[in-house]
Amino acid sequence: MKRIFLYILSLFVVLISFQACDDDSISSNPNHMLSFSNDTLRLDTIFTNIRTSTYLLKVYNKNKQSVVVSSLVLADAANSGFRMNVDGIKGNSFSDIEIKSKDSLYIFVEATPEATEVNHPFLMKDSIVFITNTVRQDVKLLAYAQNVYPFRGKVIERDTTLTATRPLLIYDSLCVAENVTLTLQPGTQLYFHDKAILKVRGRIKAEGTIEAPVVLRGDRTDRLFSSLPYDRLPGQWEGVVFYPLSMNNHIEYMELRGTVNAIRCEASDVEQIKLTILNSRITQSSRQGLDMTMCKAIVANTEISNAGGDVVSLLGGDYEFTHCTLANYFSWNTRKGVALAISNTQAKENYPLSMASFRNCVIAGSMSDELMWNRSSDESVPFNYYFSHCLINSPEDSGSTITEVVWKRDDHFMELDRAIQFYDFRLGEGSAAINIGSLIDAANYPTDRNGESRISDEAPDAGCCEWQGM
Repeated sequence: MKRIFLYILSLFVVLISFQACDDDSISSNPNHMLSFSNDTLRLDTIFTNIRTSTYLLKVYNKNKQSVVVSSLVLADAANSGFRMNVDGIKGNSFSDIEIKSKDSLYIFVEATPEATEVNHPFLMKDSIVFITNTVRQDVKLLAYAQNVYPFRGKVIERDTTLTATRPLLIYDSLCVAENVTLTLQPGTQLYFHDKAILKVRGRIKAEGTIEAPVVLRGDRTDRLFSSLPYDRLPGQWEGVVFYPLSMNNHIEYMELRGTVNAIRCEASDVEQIKLTILNSRITQSSRQGLDMTMCKAIVANTEISNAGGDVVSLLGGDYEFTHCTLANYFSWNTRKGVALAISNTQAKENYPLSMASFRNCVIAGSMSDELMWNRSSDESVPFNYYFSHCLINSPEDSGSTITEVVWKRDDHFMELDRAIQFYDFRLGEGSAAINIGSLIDAANYPTDRNGESRISDEAPDAGCCEWQGM
């Protein structure tokens, strides 16, 4: 009985102690101020007339007593384009909000910038002002807004040149009609909304430079996490399709990223060049990277990387790759393809492979074998390939069409950071691809828009050398 009494007495003392520690009184001390998750809330670059994602600001009362925020105001709500929601209630001005000791308040912030005549990004700013115990505190809101030209279901029906004056925002689709040329000048940026697609029935001429590449990407400019922009993720938009009658497409210094299927070339006349890609980067596709069926293409000094399917898939046709890096370290979800897939048959139908040649290339990836062959059982169907001075992550092969190839897995690149989806496929120290390239006759390869060759005529490394990480 005595033990029970002592137990009850101890419990009573503990309860009294808890009550003594829980001070529900409201402080009027000016020194009892608020704390914030951010002193300045910075939104990513946003497009005019389009609502942003929602950003969170946390307001903390770290004091031992409750405090009352006598005034909470969005200072320039009528003009700034910012909006806020305080603990689930929309509004621009609030008063007498009690925040208990060690508790917090959630404020959600959005913005919709108004369109202007300015072509370059312009600064939007506002502030959320708090008055607590006569003390004023504020959190600044900052964002850069960008005017864009919106295209919705746009069809280019005559020869057209797009410039870098301001970005284009593509909804649904952008279609280049038959017998029409769309020219993209240096620095042109095309932002594609979810499921948007570029359909080419005519011809594309992308005329970027190393200083001002042409960029095709998704329209999400915000972040999934603080260190992970949506722009680094695959599947943001559909990609580019070159239809059967589309010929003589020329892509130079273009970066294409964040697609479902990056580039798909449908079957056409293999006697004409369907697509030339120079000095470009195609990366982060949730399905296929460069997917070509029965066509003729030239690809030089170009990085094609990271696909949930195949980075490069060749079905029949005639292809030439020089100084290219084909790398598959896709890690966003389960990968189902390789760095390079070559075939002359599909669904019991044959597709003659006139030639698939690779000179001074790196074919790499995170799996044990990044080269897949699929040859028709009918040996009369052409299946011609050539590998010269390459580094290939695949079991060793030999034959008269394979010359000076290093067969090994080699992950010595500048950076492979899967956590933040940051990849820099320039050769790192110790790479087996350094100095294994052969001399190339630059005169035999396409020139850039200034008539100069971008193929090195000196003893080179294997792989593409231009593109830095994203």
